[in-house]
Amino acid sequence: MVTDIRSTPVCILGLGLIGGSMMRALDASGASTFGYNRSSATVEQVRADGHDASTDLVATLRRAADTDAVIVLATPVTTIEPIVSAIADHAAGCLVTDVISVKMPVAEIFRRLFPDARYVGG
Repeated sequence: MVTDIRSTPVCILGLGLIGGSMMRALDASGASTFGYNRSSATVEQVRADGHDASTDLVATLRRAADTDAVIVLATPVTTIEPIVSAIADHAAGCLVTDVISVKMPVAEIFRRLFPDARYVGG
């Protein structure tokens, strides 16, 4: 059975150039999106543009777990270790992928910190 992707929420962690562009494109296609960014200025801009964003990582991940969202990592590789740990703690059942430019370091972080993750490298 094929599910319409627009019925699966997408949680984007990191709303900079790539993550923010992804959120805008998905929203424009009718998908349900919400996201996290550590910068309150970025979150304020994303909200001003009409999108759903938060600076609260734990609340965002709990929402992802509650809605069975697909999580997309769109942060610099240097910031993902605590994010992967938080996903393991608060949204362990969610499918996770990434749009990070380097692949091996990301996969290694998942192997080390969250070996049972439903992670599909992007």
